[in-house]
Amino acid sequence: MQAQEAPAAALGVRARLAGATASAVAHARFEERAVARIWCMRGTLHLVPAEDARWLVALLGPVGLARGRRRREQMGILPEATAAVRAALADGPRTRHEIAERVRAAGHRLADDPQAPIHLVATAALAGDVIEAAPRGREPTYALADDWLGPAGPPPERDAGLEELARRHACAHPPAGPEDFAAWSGLRIRDARRAYERIASDLEEVEMLGRRVWIPPGLEPAPPAVRLLPAFDGILLGHRDRALIVRPEHARDVLPGGGILRPTVLVDGRVEGVWRFERGTPAIAPFDPPGPDAAAEVADVERFRGG
Repeated sequence: MQAQEAPAAALGVRARLAGATASAVAHARFEERAVARIWCMRGTLHLVPAEDARWLVALLGPVGLARGRRRREQMGILPEATAAVRAALADGPRTRHEIAERVRAAGHRLADDPQAPIHLVATAALAGDVIEAAPRGREPTYALADDWLGPAGPPPERDAGLEELARRHACAHPPAGPEDFAAWSGLRIRDARRAYERIASDLEEVEMLGRRVWIPPGLEPAPPAVRLLPAFDGILLGHRDRALIVRPEHARDVLPGGGILRPTVLVDGRVEGVWRFERGTPAIAPFDPPGPDAAAEVADVERFRGG
């Protein structure tokens, strides 16, 4: 689940898991430690099964590190600072600002930039050393990955990891192809094509919008449904071209610019409106009034947040 906004990611769980509650999501993350929030696809934050955290970081961490290198160097976050982050967490979880203070105290010249602490933590996380731990009040803390998840086992061979991730993408975002997989994961297109070549025999090839794409075998149409999806929901990030989900005339309503992806109203697989909280209750703005009957979804969002 895309998770740069943790509350939005939790709402994404609600839309997919009947009966889920906000407290249950928090319990899975911080008590059971069955779910982890990590930097992975495209170098951005996601909720993933904890058992997948290490191999996803091993596969995708180098992609994120390569993309952000220049910005990190401008902030004084050099490769050797990662060791200082590990040392800062040797006695337990700390907030990003506490980590930055300790790294500076160790002699590293971090820029006086409000974004430096989070970039410092993200760098160590993409290297596989650090992971988000339980919050302190409303402030996230971070721990050594071995302390939070337990000792690491051997990572899968890289091609096996590429194949597994491509298979999950194909099943979660049908119809899809290597271009979609590359856009979603941040991997190079040649890696994405190689991965899809390895799984193509297990999928069904179809043509849509003038492209060769693949779907899981025996895929049945989903039953009619209305869903309130949160901001930055992954269903809108799984394809290079969102034309199957968002009509072109409404693209700016959903993605107004500046990296914003608004909460959406999904009707039978297509975005038919946006929504926002007004005094704690979802308020819907349909593209074509009066819009769908979303009363059950509105009630379920309220139930989820109160549970």
